[in-house]
Amino acid sequence: MWTIAICDDNRRQCWELGVMLKIYSEERNLAVETETFHDGGTLVEKMKKGKHYDIIFLDVLLRGMNGIELGSEIRRRLDNEEVHLVYVSMTTSHLELLFQNRPLGFIKKPVPREEVYRLTDYARQLEVRFQKSFLYRKERTLYQVAYQEICYFQSVGRKIEIHTTDGVYEFYGKLSSILKEGLPGQFIQIHKSYIINRDYVARQSPKRIYMKNENGYLSVSRPYRQSVLGWMADI
Repeated sequence: MWTIAICDDNRRQCWELGVMLKIYSEERNLAVETETFHDGGTLVEKMKKGKHYDIIFLDVLLRGMNGIELGSEIRRRLDNEEVHLVYVSMTTSHLELLFQNRPLGFIKKPVPREEVYRLTDYARQLEVRFQKSFLYRKERTLYQVAYQEICYFQSVGRKIEIHTTDGVYEFYGKLSSILKEGLPGQFIQIHKSYIINRDYVARQSPKRIYMKNENGYLSVSRPYRQSVLGWMADI
């Protein structure tokens, strides 16, 4: 799921941008979840609780905490360099101040659909290029899951289950295909049915891996024990 936040105190602007993104998702066959915020504080609080966003479309001239202050809060206080910030404003007078928050881009109001599409496409390309997200297709729709949210992949019959911090997603596929396409270095196969993310390992032994937030363990099968032992030594 591609998650997008819109933060603007102008409700009409939020609605219009939300409609553009809905049409974008339909044209690209991309699963998109959009959330709207009318003040920066509410957005920050949700992110503090662990909510992940791929892009935030952010008004510069927000009432209360303005967009520049909000961007600084996200980058510095939350230490979040992963989310793409796209600033939106009726004026270009604040452009120099925006650079400190390392935005993906700037769009001048009224917001042109072409710019929304261009920057969203660019953000998706960067996610794939730098291996920040795993992509899979289900019923002709493209889904995207941040690698940092994936606990492990599990092969169940002809399907792959993606166990994440938010729930379990599934699609038709093979673990061998996932490995062939390439995964970030924190992933390792421990069994013909499991590929795990070391960031979610609670404790381990040569034969068993206990994952965080899981009731039980995942088995390490014999063909993978040597590589898992080496991998454990590097943790």
